[in-house]
Amino acid sequence: MSTRKIRRILVLNFLDVGNDSRGEFELDEIRFEVTEKKIGWDFSAAHFLIHEFDGEVDAFVLSGVRDKASFGKREVLHHPTRDLIRAADKTPVYTGIEISTLFANWALRKFLRDEPQFFKGKKILFHTALYTPFAETFAEFGAIIQSGDPLFLLGVPRLLSGPDQIRGFMRVISPMLASRFVAGRHVFSKWMKNNSREWLKKWILQCDVLVTYSALLANVDSPEIFEGKVVFTDFLTSAQREKIERFNPAQIIEFAPNVSTLKINNQMWSFGLMMAVIDQIRMNRQSAASLSEFALEMIEGMRLEPRRKTISTGVPRRCAFIIHPLSVKHLALTPGMSWLSHAPRPVVKSAEQMLARVPVFRYGQLTRARSESTGQEVICDIYALCATPRAMLNMDENFIYNQLVAAAEDAHKRGALMMGLGAYTKVIGDSGVTVSRRSPIPVTTGNSYSASATLWAAREMVEKMGFVQTPGKNGLVPMKVMVVGATGSIGRVSAQLLALVADTVVIVAPRPDKLLELRDELSEIAPDTEIIVRTDPNEELIDTDLIVTATSNQRGQILDIMKVKPGAVICDCSRPLDIRPEEARRRPDVLVIESGEIDLPGPVRMDVDIGLKKPTVYACLAETVLLTMEGRYESFSLSRQLQLERVKEIYQIGLKHGAKLSSIRTHEGFLTEEMLDRCRELAREKLKEWKLPNSKSNRRLRLV
Repeated sequence: MSTRKIRRILVLNFLDVGNDSRGEFELDEIRFEVTEKKIGWDFSAAHFLIHEFDGEVDAFVLSGVRDKASFGKREVLHHPTRDLIRAADKTPVYTGIEISTLFANWALRKFLRDEPQFFKGKKILFHTALYTPFAETFAEFGAIIQSGDPLFLLGVPRLLSGPDQIRGFMRVISPMLASRFVAGRHVFSKWMKNNSREWLKKWILQCDVLVTYSALLANVDSPEIFEGKVVFTDFLTSAQREKIERFNPAQIIEFAPNVSTLKINNQMWSFGLMMAVIDQIRMNRQSAASLSEFALEMIEGMRLEPRRKTISTGVPRRCAFIIHPLSVKHLALTPGMSWLSHAPRPVVKSAEQMLARVPVFRYGQLTRARSESTGQEVICDIYALCATPRAMLNMDENFIYNQLVAAAEDAHKRGALMMGLGAYTKVIGDSGVTVSRRSPIPVTTGNSYSASATLWAAREMVEKMGFVQTPGKNGLVPMKVMVVGATGSIGRVSAQLLALVADTVVIVAPRPDKLLELRDELSEIAPDTEIIVRTDPNEELIDTDLIVTATSNQRGQILDIMKVKPGAVICDCSRPLDIRPEEARRRPDVLVIESGEIDLPGPVRMDVDIGLKKPTVYACLAETVLLTMEGRYESFSLSRQLQLERVKEIYQIGLKHGAKLSSIRTHEGFLTEEMLDRCRELAREKLKEWKLPNSKSNRRLRLV
């Protein structure tokens, strides 16, 4: 074998036919000369070439074959491939199966970490499930898996549906695979190529995700069928990638890392070649590490990882969102229901209960939301329930669940990729968990962006009011903040974020046990912040600078606004609102704002009234649209346990696509500079006479 720093590698490509290809590249002070022979599933030719060049080249690579078929825990050895691996006496033979499996599983885990609900209800088509290492994993995540193995291995145009059929087919074909029968040779017959393309085209059109291999894509001659699909593959040649991207797939995930720096003809690249190159480098360095250990070192050192690309298409993506009236007053604004505003109270009450049982219906549509960074457009179908929060509280939650699932099913039929829950629909029961489990598409409550927008607005207003000092030596702002409803979904994550910036946080909720649990959690992430636990907010209001209310209150007054410190900011993100307009008017020296709403990017149009000035939308609706814009079709926000990282992430997604915080609203309408100046001046005057309880609070006070 050659001892010079030139290594010759012979690649036997089983999935292509044609003229030889040659290429060379340098890596780790070795020049690799690669020759590829396209033998088209001819195992006899492979045996001949291995015997002819054994000892003349430094490595053989078998590209496009595996030494075993598997599905779940069941494996069947493919002896023709095993015979080839053992055929050479002097030159090592590589298939790259181990490293291919590593990268494939890595790519899948990265995808599932980002979008754990993505595969739920999706149709996943495998070119060959028996030769894809993670095929059964998709089923575990709620996918509907289908496989074209009968077509690939036997030439039979039959589509397998579900794990049971795939296992059954594996039992049938196992004796052939275990013998010296060479399945798959028919793939290269002219008749089979022509007919397999038609069947594959039909099957791909019906799926959501295609899992395939680069070489097998040669049997797909209609790239337009990839429109809107997720393509999961080992790698793509430049020509393949360009062709597929031209027809707007939703996403492309490649197991193989980017090796463009090697300047090799990427049509020759394979995991087998990758493993051969790594082993030649290992031997040249005289490393004592095993091949698998050395491969991991190379992967880490070269920062190799799977590639994922979200394609911004010219085709609008679709999502859905559910709204409902927050009160009888809002119900009366519905076309044809204006009579409710002057009807007798008993009639209104009866009508409210009856309307609550009207089946969910498609109310309207939001269109032309368009990303500033990618140009991706989104359409959102708006569905409506006629139930007020009060009516929902008096109803069986299963009835509400059924309504929400019915909306999801209809939206799915119209092409929606995910659905968002608005207002009280995300509070009822288990905060969307049951609905998501029963829905054919991912469901999000939108609470991550609601929390983000709330604190976004609160920070701006506290800064503009000007009564809070700059951060101290510990990095914390010397201010006292309060979260009412702190153990709820939005309240908890708001408390977490505020504890990282303020030196004193008061958490308020009705259940002491949950409060104590939250206190321990906050103390762990923010040890320098003082955490105060209260079931009644009123005794702490006198020196609190910022109050965030995030409750599902239906029982009246949350706090005594007359006890609130002058110049304080109250951010009310509850729906219905916790602070009634008449209460806010009693304290013109306190800035009461609603939670931050969002202006979506693009020339947004909406043909229904959701109670906001167009194009402004609620943050929970914005989350649904932005996730669809990003291609993140998942249950991003679910249950009452929001993740802090998700709140930060959706904020960044919003910035990426051009979402902006809308004009701040108060009980008197949109906040103007004149209103802000008036509130600040009144607060200055009142603070001169305001009695603060201790020196720590006096330290916080600064009149500017």
